[in-house]
Amino acid sequence: MIHSDSSGRAPQQASAIGQILLDDHPEVLSQIQMINMTSKDLELIAKLRPVVVSQIDRITSSFYEAILDVDSLKQTVTKFTTVERLRQTLSNHLIEMFSGKIDLAFIEKRLKIAMVHQKIGLPPKWYMGSFQNLLNTLLQIIHEQSGTLLETEGLREAVTKLLSFEQQIVLEAYENQNRLEEQQAKAIIEYQALHDELTGLPNRRMFHQALSQAIERYREEPTPFAVFVMDIDRFKLINDSLGHTYGDRFLQEVSNRIRECAEGYPVTIARLGGDEFTLILENCNDPSLAAELAEKLVKAIEVPYRLQNNDYYVSASIGIAIYPTHCASEEELLKNADTAMYEVKKNGKNGHQFFSPVLDEQLLLKIELESDLRKAVQRQELELYYQPQFQTGSYSMIGIEALVRWCHPTKGLLSPGAFIPIAEETGLIYEIGTWTLHEACRQMKEWHLAGGPLIPVSVNLSSRQFHQSNLVAYIREILQETGLEPQYLELEITESMMMDAAVSAEILRELDEFGVKISLDDFGTGYSSLSYLKQFPIHKLKIDRSFISDITRNASDQAIVATIISMAKHLNMEVIAEGIETKGQLDFLTENSCQEIQGYYFSRPLPAQEVEAAFFTPYRLDHTWTTFREV
Repeated sequence: MIHSDSSGRAPQQASAIGQILLDDHPEVLSQIQMINMTSKDLELIAKLRPVVVSQIDRITSSFYEAILDVDSLKQTVTKFTTVERLRQTLSNHLIEMFSGKIDLAFIEKRLKIAMVHQKIGLPPKWYMGSFQNLLNTLLQIIHEQSGTLLETEGLREAVTKLLSFEQQIVLEAYENQNRLEEQQAKAIIEYQALHDELTGLPNRRMFHQALSQAIERYREEPTPFAVFVMDIDRFKLINDSLGHTYGDRFLQEVSNRIRECAEGYPVTIARLGGDEFTLILENCNDPSLAAELAEKLVKAIEVPYRLQNNDYYVSASIGIAIYPTHCASEEELLKNADTAMYEVKKNGKNGHQFFSPVLDEQLLLKIELESDLRKAVQRQELELYYQPQFQTGSYSMIGIEALVRWCHPTKGLLSPGAFIPIAEETGLIYEIGTWTLHEACRQMKEWHLAGGPLIPVSVNLSSRQFHQSNLVAYIREILQETGLEPQYLELEITESMMMDAAVSAEILRELDEFGVKISLDDFGTGYSSLSYLKQFPIHKLKIDRSFISDITRNASDQAIVATIISMAKHLNMEVIAEGIETKGQLDFLTENSCQEIQGYYFSRPLPAQEVEAAFFTPYRLDHTWTTFREV
């Protein structure tokens, strides 16, 4: 029997039957009391146990009739488990139900069965029908046994109470599980709304929340903090050449490296999209702390990435703005950090830069130039300058490089460094590159028709042009339009364009078969493997001016230049040095068998008319006089 003490709880019973052992679960006891289940009910239930055991198959089958008669529910059950297993589990539980004892193990086992039913997709309404079938079967058995069972009416009430209690447990379990799943789904939605799916880092929305909170904290405790805007240099090249799958893997590796670098710093990391990452560094009283973290990030990012069995090199450009020193709002803070980041890119990338008011002025200039640049081609404001290339010893002209200039209507003549980076960022580089290539070929053909000399023109090819799908057809069309023979066009590319060896090899092979020469510009300043020198049809190496400027005094530069010349010779490649400004530089190169040179020592880049007057007209006169004397 159940006896209530002054607290309203039922004490445990010593008897083996008629026990309700749930002292520590007042909510369950409350349910039992609501249906008025007593120890007397449990004693009656225990007396029915032998009958239940003898007819357990009939009882269990009645419970599952509701699903086996519905095809869709039957398919759901058989998809996840077997009906026989469900029957056996329920049979064991029903036998235990009629032991006359309700304890924690009884509750837990019933909950587990309910969870199995919910997992395989059985709806709550089915449970109510199944319990009704089960109750009807048990009441029918009691009726059939009325001649042998005593207290039949009391037994009917006890069984009804027990089944009602069971049903409450199951439906509450369903409700709790549904509530849990809703909470989990809500948590997932909230997480996805604030985190980047690819890297798991906070996304743009969460970053702005964190930034807003940082500004609020500053009002309460004025401690400066720093905002980093970080862009991965040359990511687009990886994404375009290897595809988005490898691009995604690369970004995941980048995010892991950022996390590792930021360990130990009070920092929030976010990915705003693409290859742009941001960081908020708290408690930045000393800017050197921000500089320290930025340097770690730059060094970590430049370690090569292993993709498709090749090492790929990238770098990071990081702009930093300090709150409140550099700004007074979220928008201004991000703008200033972004401005500083682009200053790093402009100065060669692979580093960090703090914002300054001077950079703000430069940003305004850049915006103005971008607007004007979009109209420069249509307004015919672009002009080509040409710098002759000579052979050492004879000093005869062996080629000429075309260099684009912008005749800005108010700012005068602008060199490529002032507008080519803007063109690359905005996509205008394709239009400018196409115009440059077409005009250089047209002008060289005109010089050839006028009497020569028959020398090639070299033109820098942008990465966008190099990686277009129809490059050879694009080059062929320009040569056909201008009439220049392929052997008189030399395309200058950089090492970074050959990060994907398979793609680059095919492009260069097609150009070589067509007759166009390939020159590797800025050699020695990139990150690519030297193996491409033997794999690709490269005709000429161009020694970068950075190795030439101090060559008369710097032993390292001397060793590098001598090595490049020797290597090119052994690979049967031509080699040309650019940036020759002094006789000392010329003498060193001549002594080391560099046979082609270019630089201000011989001629600065000149407009076409001046090149014509200074070099081509004298050549034609001399050539005509020589031919006349031979006759």
